Amino acid sequence: MFFPGICRAEQITSLQVSLFDPLQVCADDYSVDGFRLNIIYGVNQDVGGVDLGIVNDTRHNAHAFEWGMVNLVKEDFSGFQLGLFNQVRHDAKGVQLGVLANRTKGSCEGLQASVFFNDAKEEMRGVQLGLVNTTGSLYGLQIGLLNFNDDDKYLGFFPFIHAAF
Repeated sequence: MFFPGICRAEQITSLQVSLFDPLQVCADDYSVDGFRLNIIYGVNQDVGGVDLGIVNDTRHNAHAFEWGMVNLVKEDFSGFQLGLFNQVRHDAKGVQLGVLANRTKGSCEGLQASVFFNDAKEEMRGVQLGLVNTTGSLYGLQIGLLNFNDDDKYLGFFPFIHAAF
């Protein structure tokens, strides 16, 4: 911890600046409720508010506007992700805009849009826009060259537009 006056005793900070972990204002076991700037790579427990950087890594939950080349959330996410690659390991609610890909290993409720690949492993409730879209179960719309849905109730593959309600 390089600036002890900014970090509070309850392991929450309203401001985090990181060159790369561990070279950051507050240690990686702090949560951020406010603004986090990751010049190269930053990691914290939970993030709420605005999260900007090259690589934004959150060990637990993020409820934020994330803008970075790579946005990684190890548990649940709600808000807006904008990057080259966005990944949420549990559930996501909101918008994922990724140039290369968006990946949610749980359920996704909202919008996933990328040039190449979108994946909502368990369930997609909303819209996927990309060349390749995949989900375990679809309640919504997939628009892309290749659309895959693992749900047995519907056709598992459909090109261009795939809808299930």
